[in-house]
Parts: sequence; C-alpha cells; structure tokens
Amino acid sequence: MTEINRVIENAVKLFTELIAVQKQYAGKIKVPQLSFSEDEITRHNEAGEVFLNLRLPFYDAALCSELREEICRVIKKHRPEMAFRIEEINSYLSENPGIFEEFLLKDRNLPLKDGVPNNDQELLGFVVYQTMRPLLHKYAAAIQPCLKPEEWLRDYCPVCGEKANFSYLRKEDGKRVLVCPMCGTEWLYRYLACSWCGNYNHKSIKYFEVAEFPAYEVYLCESCHGYLKTFNGKKGIEHEDWLLEDIKTLTLDMLALKEGYTRTGQKLLQ
Repeated sequence: MTEINRVIENAVKLFTELIAVQKQYAGKIKVPQLSFSEDEITRHNEAGEVFLNLRLPFYDAALCSELREEICRVIKKHRPEMAFRIEEINSYLSENPGIFEEFLLKDRNLPLKDGVPNNDQELLGFVVYQTMRPLLHKYAAAIQPCLKPEEWLRDYCPVCGEKANFSYLRKEDGKRVLVCPMCGTEWLYRYLACSWCGNYNHKSIKYFEVAEFPAYEVYLCESCHGYLKTFNGKKGIEHEDWLLEDIKTLTLDMLALKEGYTRTGQKLLQ
C-alpha cells in the first residue's frame, strides 16, 4: 500500500466514525420548523442574506458539550499521536463554551483566541466545526420549505454561508450542484464558473480527469487559482456520503495542489 493510500484509508476510517457519531447526536437535537417574515425572505432572496444570519437555531450547551467530548474521543482513537493536543483543545473548549455560540454568530469564521494551547487554531477550528455540523444539518432540514435551491445561484450556502468545496453534475440534466460541507444543503450554480471567486470567463476555467477516478472532474480557475472537485452523475453509478467522497478522492487534491491550485474551505484533519 502506498503512503497516500494509507493516509486516505485512515482518513476514511476517522470520518466514517465522526459521521456516525454526528448522526447519533443529530437524533437528540430538537429544531422546530422555522418561518421567516416577508422582509427576511426578501433579504435572503434579493440581498443574499443567509438564513443563519436571520435566525439562529436553539443551542443546547449540555448536548454540545457531550458531542464535543465524543468528537475528541474519536480523533484520539484514530490519531493517537495527536492525543495530547486534542486533550488540551478539549479542556480549553470546556472552559470556553461560548466559542460555539460565537461560531454561529460570526459567519462560521472563528476569531483568533488568546490562550489557545500551542496556538493550535486549526485544530480548535476542526473540533468546533465537527461538533456543530449535526446542529446545522438539523437547522437546514427544518427550513427546507423556505429554500429555493434552484434559484439561489450564488457561490455560498443559502443556509449557513459556507463555501462549497465539492460539487456534482446531475445525471438527468447535467446541471452543477454545490454541496455545503457544513450543513449539507445543496444548491444550483453555473456550470463553468469558479465557486471561489465567481469568475465565469470560460477561457480561464479548465479541468482535468484521472483514469483512477473515472466519475470525477477537477475544475481549475486561472483567475484565483482555486479548484473544485466534481462528481459527474452521467459517468458515475454510485457514490457515498459527499464528505466521504471528498476524502476518498484526496489524490485529486494532491494533483491540483502540485500544480499550484488551492481551495480555501474547511481543511481536513492534518
């Protein structure tokens, strides 16, 4: 087994268990169906205001604390070399539970915090991100009647504002659908447009394919040097959870990175 295959296999095991834990806790999270005023709907549709900025979900601090403990346990299980760092981050979050509410309030971009153990901002962000995913998945499901995913056509999630780092082309019509890595919302986007910078000059957007992944295309933007992995539904027969698909195709990320392209979304655990 090559080193990259070993890395991918270990990452798949880690995220498979993380997803299982998140689904378990999602069943305990209560999010009532929400309604929005006409003014709020107008701000959403016309001004592009995301729903999470209009109305926050109920936040259960005790349940969040339980899930945070489980997230940290799973990471330590699969990445024992990170156990000490995870324990420090877990203790820090236990002493600073307000960080989770700040995450909901500040467009999901955590501010730099004083006192983070070893200034481990990336690991702190990863734990918070994984802890909050079930809540935002439930929130997104609760407001589905308010969504118009066929009409949004913006490069960020209509529910939480997160940028998509993965997309697929629908088998029935070939239209591009962006997938939010945070709340799971899916929405339409232009076929030949960069989901990072909005560039739609088709001459500055190209893509490559790799025989090992026949259902995938990686779109490259010459304007911002961003890239987006895309599952082509007309080529692929089956697929798993989109997050796991993202991880299983890390080889494609490495090829794009090697050529100088990047993606600025939530990073996978290093």
